[in-house]
Amino acid sequence: MLSTANGIRRNGRQDNDSSNDCLGIYFGREVLEGCRASRRWLGAVRYQQATVPIDGRPIQEVLTELLESLGSSKNCLPVCVAIASDVCYFATRPTASGSRNASPRALLRESLRSHTVRLDQMAIDVLHWQPDRRLVASIVAAPTERVEEIRSVIAESGHALQRIEPAASCLTAAAAEVGEKSNHLTTRVLLGNASLLAVISRGRRPIHWQRLPLVAGDEATGIVSAVRSLEAAAPACGLDHLPETVVLHGRRELHSLIDQPWLMENLSQGYRWVEDPGLRPWDVARSLADQWLSHADEGLDLVRQHRDPVRLGRVVPYKEIAAYAMVAIMILGVLWLRLGDARNEQTALISTAPPMVADNQDPKAERDLLNSRATSISKFLDKRVRWSTVLGDVITTLPAGTRLTDIRGSSPMLVKKSKKVRSVPTTLILHGESVLDEQGRVPADLDDLARSIGQLESVAEHFRSVEMSDVRRVVSQKTGVTGAEFSLVFTNPTGK
Repeated sequence: MLSTANGIRRNGRQDNDSSNDCLGIYFGREVLEGCRASRRWLGAVRYQQATVPIDGRPIQEVLTELLESLGSSKNCLPVCVAIASDVCYFATRPTASGSRNASPRALLRESLRSHTVRLDQMAIDVLHWQPDRRLVASIVAAPTERVEEIRSVIAESGHALQRIEPAASCLTAAAAEVGEKSNHLTTRVLLGNASLLAVISRGRRPIHWQRLPLVAGDEATGIVSAVRSLEAAAPACGLDHLPETVVLHGRRELHSLIDQPWLMENLSQGYRWVEDPGLRPWDVARSLADQWLSHADEGLDLVRQHRDPVRLGRVVPYKEIAAYAMVAIMILGVLWLRLGDARNEQTALISTAPPMVADNQDPKAERDLLNSRATSISKFLDKRVRWSTVLGDVITTLPAGTRLTDIRGSSPMLVKKSKKVRSVPTTLILHGESVLDEQGRVPADLDDLARSIGQLESVAEHFRSVEMSDVRRVVSQKTGVTGAEFSLVFTNPTGK
C-alpha cells in the first residue's frame, strides 16, 4: 500500500526509523552515490559506500542495485537525499518583518521577478532567519517532477524518506563541521576536479552559492574569481558585512602547485586549507548520513510539507538520560557505602572511648575538676620563663673578651617543709670570666654590665634585680693566664 501522506510503502517490513542507522543517497545526473552509516557502541560510526552508474536505466532499477550493495534492501531505514545543485534555484533575499506570513510561492515569484514561471511545477522550501543585521529568506526550488520521482522510488523501495535538499546545502553543513566550529560569516570554496562550489555561509546554513568551472593549471585564478564574485553578491543577500574568513576544502594536492603568495595577496582575508569535504559524490552522500546521525537536519528540505511528525525518540535523548542516571546511581551507591563506614567508625570510637562521667552521676564535680586543672596549666604557662630569649639577649650584651662558663636557674614553685609552705622565687645565676685589661686590672665594662643587662626588656619581664657578685682575679689552670671571674644574679623576690 502506498501512503499519500509521505510516499512511503509499508510492506510488512519493520519500520526501523532509527537514529543509529541511516542512508544518504546522492541522485546525480550520471550516478547514484550511497552511504550507509551505522552508529556502534561507544559512539563509533561505520560507513559503507556504493556507487552505481545510471547508464540510461530506470531510476528504480539503479536504486535497487544501490540498496543491495549497501545491504539495506531488507530493512526499513531513514533515507536522506540530495540532488544536483545546478537543477535547483537558490537565493537569499532581505525581507520585511511581516513577510514571514507570505507563501513560499509568493516569495519565489518576487525573487525571480518573473510572472511567466510555472510555480505549480516547482517544489519550494523557505527558511526565515537572520545571518546579519537584517532578516532574510533563503528560498530553494526544484522541479516537482524530479522531487516526486525520488519520493516515488524511495517509497517503492520500502524505506522512509526524510528529506531532499540540494547537494550544496549538505556540503556546506559538513564543511562547517570540519573547517571551524564558530558561527562566523565564512566564504568556503569546495574544489572538484573540473569545477568548484563557492559558498557564503554562517555556520551550517548557506547564504549564497555558485557552481563555477575550474580550469586545470589555473586553479588559483578560478578560486580568486569565485571569492570576488561572492563578495559582489553579498549585499543583495542582505549582508552588511563581507565574510571574515576564506576556507578552501578538498584537493590538497593543489597546495604545492598553486602560487601561494599570489593567492594570499589576492584574497583580502587570507585563507585556510582543509582536506574535507570536496565535490565528490561520496562527500555528498556521507554528509547526508552524518547530518541525520547528529540530528542536524534543520536546513533546507524540498519535502518539508510531507514530513512525518517528529518522533519523541529524536527529540528526547534517551541514551544520554540513561547514562546520566546510571552515573548518578553509582555515585549515590558510593556515598551510601561511605556513610555506612562513617557510622561504623563513629560507633567504634564511642564504644572504645573511656567514660568521662559515670551513669546517673552529676557531671558538675567532674566539670569543676577539669576547670581547676585547666586553670593551673594556664597559670603555669603564664609564669613560665622564656629562657632562650633571656639568654640570647644577655649574650649579645656581654662585652668583648667575656664569656659565660655556667648557667643555673629555677622557676617559681611552692615548697612544703616542716608543715610550712614557702615560695621559691625565680632565680638565674650566670657565671662568667673575662680577660684583664692592658694594665692587668679587671675591665671597667664589668662594673656597668649588671645595669645594662637589667635594662633588657626580656630580663625585666621576669626579674626585678640583676646584681654582680663574686668578682675576683684567678689564674687558669690550663693556660696559666690570669683573668677575672664574676657572677650575675637575677632574682625576683616577689615570685612574679
